[in-house]
Amino acid sequence: MARRLQLVSTLSGCEYPFERIEEFADNGESLEVQISDIDRAKVREGRHLWERFADFLPFTNADAGVSLGEGNTPLMAAGDQLQALTGVGNLLLKNETQNPTWSFKDRGSLACMFLARELREDTVATISTGNMGHSVAAYAAKAGLAAVVFVPTFAPQEKLMAMAMHGAHVLKVAAPDYAEMKNRVLGLAGRLKLRIVSGNGPIRVEGYKLTAFELFEQMRGKVPDFVAVPTSACGHIRGVFKGYRELQAAGLIDRLPRMIVVQAHNNSPVVTAMKRGLSQVVPFRDFHTIAEAITSGNPAGGDEILDKARRFDWLGEDATEEEILEAQRAFARAGFFVEPSTATVLPAVRKLVEAGRINRDASVVLMLTGAGLKDLDALKYQPCGGVIESDVETVEADLRSVLGR
Repeated sequence: MARRLQLVSTLSGCEYPFERIEEFADNGESLEVQISDIDRAKVREGRHLWERFADFLPFTNADAGVSLGEGNTPLMAAGDQLQALTGVGNLLLKNETQNPTWSFKDRGSLACMFLARELREDTVATISTGNMGHSVAAYAAKAGLAAVVFVPTFAPQEKLMAMAMHGAHVLKVAAPDYAEMKNRVLGLAGRLKLRIVSGNGPIRVEGYKLTAFELFEQMRGKVPDFVAVPTSACGHIRGVFKGYRELQAAGLIDRLPRMIVVQAHNNSPVVTAMKRGLSQVVPFRDFHTIAEAITSGNPAGGDEILDKARRFDWLGEDATEEEILEAQRAFARAGFFVEPSTATVLPAVRKLVEAGRINRDASVVLMLTGAGLKDLDALKYQPCGGVIESDVETVEADLRSVLGR
């Protein structure tokens, strides 16, 4: 019997056709792809990750021509400096900054291009604070599709320039807050018959599953105790977890990792609700955080994450603005230039270790979601040491001063 694909709302279980354009269920819940025979899925031979895990994906003909070479990002030991800062002895970094547009978003964009090709759609549209818009613009250019990107007014100029360079139509939309902007723009999808995706779209989640599959291969079938993910729209963390759940359903692993929801303290709608034991997110408005890539103040998929956190014993922690800046410097001193949103994972894990919620001998994967070059404006908040003004007459003396000779 041919496998059956459908979209299912994540809390109430309402079913919709797989081809549905609207990103959320009629009741506002997140939608998730359900594959009928996932329990019989096998890992196949193949050059590409999506070929080896084709049984786990909802595409009948994944076109390699839309790929930009995403994936195969390093999983490595964090090193002594970062281990000492967090107190975790088995600390691992999944370096998603080495994707083609320097963030994890490329995995979700690949899946969106697969779907657009299969459904013969000629335009892809997305709502983004920057990283996803850059990624969709690049992948649309590769696939020969038109791209429309809706961004808030605070989106970093570096990211807007990248989108425009790839040929995307960029609409900078003024709104009281990002959550309202997303809701208004997503409401246009049905009327315009245009698939508009945000970070929590069901097809993007299918792309983020690939990270779990790649970790499965890199760890040779072992499962980490924890995976810490900077969280905004909630699609990334649920995608990684969905990948592990499907590996378990197929009998390839016997346990699941515990996910760690990480947010900035100044905008922590999910983490605040977790700490208070609530079943609904606590909306944040009129906030400012340097972690601009994770600024969904009222994520539509947040209630589902809270439900999963209760059922699967997830952890949640935030990072203050000062902690984020310190962590960005710490990552840089260890060799990793990450954007502020990524840096949140370091203080969050450290605080959870200090609180006794993570054992020091646990295996913890930190998801490095975006490169520091994605938001150069944030560097104005960092000290400017290390640059010495010199000239040909004084360079020897300056060098001797640096060397202490």
